[in-house]
Amino acid sequence: MKQVKNVILSVSFMLVFLPVCIAEEIEQMDMAKILKLPQEHWYNSSMLGKKIGYDRIYIEMVDFQGEKMLRITTDTKFQVQGLGKDLKTETTKIGYSDLKLRPRYFIYTHKGTYEKKIEGEIKDGTVHIKTTLNGKATESEVEIPENTILNSVYSFYLLFQNRLKIGEKMNYTIFDLDLLKPVKTEVNVKAKENISYQSDEVPVYVIDEKRDMMGGLTLRNWITSEGTVYKTSTDLMGLSVKVSKTDKRTALGLVEDVDLVFNTRIVPTGKKPRPNASRLEVNLQLSKGNLKDTIIIDSRQKLLQNSKRTGKLLISKQKINAEDCPKIPIQDPELKDFLSTTVFVETDHPDIRAKAVEIIEGEENSWRAAKKLCKWVDKSIRDKHISGGYNSALSTLKSSVGDCTEHTVLLIALARSVGIPARICSGLVYVDKAFYFHFWPEVYIGTWIQMDPTLGQTIADANHLQLVGSTVESDTMLELAEGVFRTVNQLEIEILD
Repeated sequence: MKQVKNVILSVSFMLVFLPVCIAEEIEQMDMAKILKLPQEHWYNSSMLGKKIGYDRIYIEMVDFQGEKMLRITTDTKFQVQGLGKDLKTETTKIGYSDLKLRPRYFIYTHKGTYEKKIEGEIKDGTVHIKTTLNGKATESEVEIPENTILNSVYSFYLLFQNRLKIGEKMNYTIFDLDLLKPVKTEVNVKAKENISYQSDEVPVYVIDEKRDMMGGLTLRNWITSEGTVYKTSTDLMGLSVKVSKTDKRTALGLVEDVDLVFNTRIVPTGKKPRPNASRLEVNLQLSKGNLKDTIIIDSRQKLLQNSKRTGKLLISKQKINAEDCPKIPIQDPELKDFLSTTVFVETDHPDIRAKAVEIIEGEENSWRAAKKLCKWVDKSIRDKHISGGYNSALSTLKSSVGDCTEHTVLLIALARSVGIPARICSGLVYVDKAFYFHFWPEVYIGTWIQMDPTLGQTIADANHLQLVGSTVESDTMLELAEGVFRTVNQLEIEILD
């Protein structure tokens, strides 16, 4: 059920600004004069026609690292509900671009159930990233194409390069501050029309944008010939998400209730699954895309496709004989990524290691040790309410609070610390008459076995449907939401047996 938090964290980054290629060098005075800097804009964020928050954009010319740069600050705040609980998120993104609109530096801060700060410096085609979560810093590097820019400067490119023309098509790359990676993007200037704004009719260009992320994301943008964005919209998971220009007072106004968990669940037809089912057989129908690109196919899940978008899926609960399992630590070069420490999975922290050693009580058999860890995580996290973001394994160990994400990262960190490779599964689980988006862990004990400490299952039952996603968590884990974007309000499930 935690997968929906990916969407909460993603609303702001999907609905801010559309970038295009690198502009020609613009003199400092010309840019400041033409853009009438500084600028400030306020936007309402809405979902399903209800206000969920706001964006504030502030644009200015500053001196930074010995040269003039364009600085764009985006403050975002929104609130939705999950199972009746308010889920609040606040982020600030500050991007610096030189006078050729090339990215030079950025800072991204997040406040919610956890606090995270990401700093990035771009030099010679490499983004040098420092991520600080709950006081602990990690560093990484990402290579980017030469024409990559931040996703906050596109309207200025259009303005200065005269690219705002009906029928214009462009391809470019953005560096996404949520995914922390470059994303290929295609833009098509579709039409020119008027948009209503505070009793006025404002002429705007309509631009479609397709991003190569989350299984394919399409946005529609409305901007003026002066480069001002008036509206951005997308049918994000079929939920009709929009960001619209407004005044400060309206933007800061009260939000309305939108239950994201309720609106993203999948209610199946057919029979009712049995609790702790050892076998589940379902018919699947996808409204767009291809089932084989949406569903994990392995020894646990077997898919028989009738067509590109329809098929029968058979899920079998795994069986394991402890006597066949290796001793810990398991040492295999091919599994090293699943024994590593990351921002959210602090495998190497002494408190994590000490707790894991305490829990397994000298057990050397990998499966018996994994079961002890799973049972302990289930019992130790006493407050299991849904939260509005991801928390790390170490924070969860200290707080004993969290939903499926916290259960998952804590078990993975404990397992890795004693030499049991582990990774995240993302997908759907059947609970209380519907399928909900969910995280659960998988451990390697000679073969990969799925567990679910959130539901108290040492072996995840057949009511867990795994969707396609990354097998190694990143510093954001947002890529694990790919299955959400491929299925929410697009997947129909009929339970056969």
